Amino acid sequence: MAIMLYREAINLAIREEMRRDERVFIQGEDIAEFGGSQKVTLGLLEEFGRERVRNTPISEAAIVGSALGAALVGMRPIAELMYIDFSAIAVDQIVNQVAKVKYMFGGKAKVPLVIRTQGGTGRSSAAQHAQSLE
Repeated sequence: MAIMLYREAINLAIREEMRRDERVFIQGEDIAEFGGSQKVTLGLLEEFGRERVRNTPISEAAIVGSALGAALVGMRPIAELMYIDFSAIAVDQIVNQVAKVKYMFGGKAKVPLVIRTQGGTGRSSAAQHAQSLE
């Protein structure tokens, strides 16, 4: 078994899915050139290009909401929220839209969507960047 950091394992899993299925893409703040706040997405832009590795504005609700829209039309988005602390900003999208849309369409809607984030990083990242909201 290979020994690797968590971020390397997550990167590998994302990379494997993106290679396997052209409908998989990832979007979030600073994930393209910068590789995300913990470098989890480092190297994905070079392999998959801007169509599939997308930087977004700082709007967690928009990140999740646009991923939901993409999922509803057959894409397989990974919505990356930089820190779990900010998931509360997107709670309407997560709880009232993503989690319920299948049932709002009588079980016929498919929502192949992943929301990826991190919590409790313990890196002295300030009060709004290091919570554990489990």
